[in-house]
Amino acid sequence: MAFYLERSGEQPPADCEEIFLGSAIYERYFKGEGRLTSSLRRAAERGELYLARTEDGQLAGAMRVVMGGFCGLYPYLSLIGVRAAFRGRGVGSFLMDELEKLARQEGARRVSLMVSDFNADAQVFYRRRGYWLLGELPDAAKAGITELVMLKDLT
Repeated sequence: MAFYLERSGEQPPADCEEIFLGSAIYERYFKGEGRLTSSLRRAAERGELYLARTEDGQLAGAMRVVMGGFCGLYPYLSLIGVRAAFRGRGVGSFLMDELEKLARQEGARRVSLMVSDFNADAQVFYRRRGYWLLGELPDAAKAGITELVMLKDLT
């Protein structure tokens, strides 16, 4: 299946939240009180929300990329998700390829992300893609959860 990348307009698509529903990230960080809506809206307003669409325009996944997000040095993947119907079909790999391409276009030497300690599948996915552990941040985003800071060298 082929995908294309599209930067969101100033408002996220109406069905963007569906990408994250039921995921461990949603359950631990965004469930309730409009948290996900606010996060996606801020990302779209700042030009940081990117969408993976199928050839026929279906929304398959999304990511938030903060270009100078890691200490002002490296593009930072703040959020990534794949709609349930598209999981296991290459959308996550497509988004990561696009992240790395965007970073290279900006002249970045590395890309960065944080992955929660409970998200073992994502940790394996990132390691397979060449990401390495820089360090751990206990309670960084939420009490009781350690975030693993990972980088990938692009050169």
